[in-house]
Amino acid sequence: MQRHGTPMRYEFVDNIEHFAPHAFTGDQGTGLFRAHSHGTDEITLILEGEGYYSSNDQNVQVRAGDLLLIPPDILHGFVCLKAWEGISIHYNSQSIPSYCQHLLQQAYRQHPNQMLISRLNGTHFERVKAAMQQVEEECVSERMNENAYSQDLIRNALEAILLTYLANAPAPSEQANESEDSDELMIQDVLKEIHMTYFTSLKIADLAARRFHSESIFRKKFTKRVGVSPKQYIITVRLNEAKRLLRLTDKPVEFIASEVGFTSSSRFFALFIKHVGKTPLEWRNEK
Repeated sequence: MQRHGTPMRYEFVDNIEHFAPHAFTGDQGTGLFRAHSHGTDEITLILEGEGYYSSNDQNVQVRAGDLLLIPPDILHGFVCLKAWEGISIHYNSQSIPSYCQHLLQQAYRQHPNQMLISRLNGTHFERVKAAMQQVEEECVSERMNENAYSQDLIRNALEAILLTYLANAPAPSEQANESEDSDELMIQDVLKEIHMTYFTSLKIADLAARRFHSESIFRKKFTKRVGVSPKQYIITVRLNEAKRLLRLTDKPVEFIASEVGFTSSSRFFALFIKHVGKTPLEWRNEK
């Protein structure tokens, strides 16, 4: 498959590649599966044609309208059967905005360490195509460093891509028992709320009450499934978003602290030093 890439100027986007129209003849054989891996996540949309994507334990036929999510470091290959075109975005999932991280975790949770595919048509296909073009246009635009809205446009476009993937994703092949399934849905709903509203005055008691749980039972269920307490999870989300803003913007540290949900600058500084090992300004200047 022939590709040409576009150099990026945006923090979490590594590069964007376009498939060149090309078809292989049958006598060229299976050597066309060119195995490779990369340290970035990948989103690929097939615009025309058809072929196969493969990994160690998957061999998936793809065609126009298919949207693929490929986690980092997975050895995978591809072969074109009918002249195809497409677009791939390679990006660092650790640096994307908070709600986008939640959506990506939702997708990966269903089938961890596998290539994922949603089959799109109609308005869903057009929405994702337009969103991927929006990401590319903003990333290469001369406005990027001058227009703060470019970052919001890229965030909104990435959200649209991931939401459309989830809306069309196949259902998990295995279901947990009713009790476990109910708790899992509850925790996923909480995680969604946290990632969407981390910058507000979130209270654990309120999160629990909205799910008709006592605070103690809610904490136990959350910690068991997520691995950390709800309070610690909220702090981590806020600090990760603060690091993203420190890297991408020139906003004052105190403003960022308030923007991500800390009501006290001193509290923000103390937690940042505890978790990162440096002050926010030291961390920003090193980047």
